[in-house]
Amino acid sequence: MVLGLVACAGSSPSGGAATPAAAGSSASSVSAPRTVYDVAYAGTSPEQRLDLYLPAAAGRPAPLVIWIHGGGWRTGDKSSIADRYDPTVTPPKPTSCNDVVQVQVPDVAALTARGYAVASINYRLEQDPITAVQDAKAAVRYLRAGATRYRLDPDRFAAWGNSAGAYSAIMVGLTGGQRTVFDDPALGNSDVPATVQAVVDWYGPTDFASIPGHLGPAENPFTYIVAGRSLPPFRIANGDADCVVPVAQARRLYDALRTAGSVATLAVLPGAGHEDPAFMRTQLAPTVTFLARTFGQ
Repeated sequence: MVLGLVACAGSSPSGGAATPAAAGSSASSVSAPRTVYDVAYAGTSPEQRLDLYLPAAAGRPAPLVIWIHGGGWRTGDKSSIADRYDPTVTPPKPTSCNDVVQVQVPDVAALTARGYAVASINYRLEQDPITAVQDAKAAVRYLRAGATRYRLDPDRFAAWGNSAGAYSAIMVGLTGGQRTVFDDPALGNSDVPATVQAVVDWYGPTDFASIPGHLGPAENPFTYIVAGRSLPPFRIANGDADCVVPVAQARRLYDALRTAGSVATLAVLPGAGHEDPAFMRTQLAPTVTFLARTFGQ
């Protein structure tokens, strides 16, 4: 089953490098918003690259939103985040419950204007959720290792994903402080924490019926939701007409987090399907409010 197919924009300018010390240009001279394209956060695949959208320099390091695109673990691209959302344009109506008519992405311009940095990552598209999460955690480690260079606040990282990308965001949030099957030392910066301080989950699958591969307890999100564990706040959103990731999966995740004593909110969108344009219309503002409340930004 394909989750969250995305329409890819054109390729980004190439550049970047394999270590924080060599990627992009010096951050010490940053005085205006800028973008660093195609930064290699690991070196085992050409897909392990990210684009980094940096705000104008301010008095304190910027909180970071790490965006992980959907695409059923087989398609999608980091450049889709650059597609500007225009609320005055009415997208076409989907013809089936999993027909994608609009890519659901954060509003980069709005976030950078508020002082956030935004990283949009690519990862290995092998229809393997394990390697996808490994890459996401490697990107978190790379960005935390380069926090001083890019003027990022390593204590204010958020993982935000949609569909397949949301599974990665969920697992990064749940396993960031642990060594699990989702950690590969060969990807670099293995001594750097892969923790995030907030998670935004837009219709992410949590049931193996919606996730490819032969998975077991080590890949199950609920294995890591235990009372007494310190977990980041979660903001979860799902449509109640989603036939790809049924809303019951979001409700179960929300209930498990709350039962374990963690902070979580759930928005259920009436009549919304998978990758529904309603997310862009209704969820951007409350998600920014969630980030602001969490990070004080």
